[in-house]
Amino acid sequence: MTNKELIKKLKDNAELAWAAYGYFHLANKNYKPEEYSKDWYRLKYFREDIKKDETAIPTPADILDITYKYYLDDNGKPKNGLLDDKLFDGEFSPNQAKRFFERYDLLLHQPNTDSGFSATLF
Repeated sequence: MTNKELIKKLKDNAELAWAAYGYFHLANKNYKPEEYSKDWYRLKYFREDIKKDETAIPTPADILDITYKYYLDDNGKPKNGLLDDKLFDGEFSPNQAKRFFERYDLLLHQPNTDSGFSATLF
């Protein structure tokens, strides 16, 4: 294996590990969060303030996209929330998130359980 191939494999594995922490349960159209929970506020903000569509559902690429990492104030700057200022907490650039889901399919996502277990299968 050449150095270039090894670096590509390491990069791919790092992206997979990085992406596994996404809030992908929010991209499930059947997910109904409890009213006034963090997830309820996240979806409400995404639908009303970002997409301007009450029925919009974030895509897996939206979840990883750094554009939607934080809640934004009226000036487009990240809000300083006392408790939680992160919207989807993605770290990928918009193009990186798009390319990631061109290469991989999200097969299964198990959000955090009461014991703290979570899993994502690509």
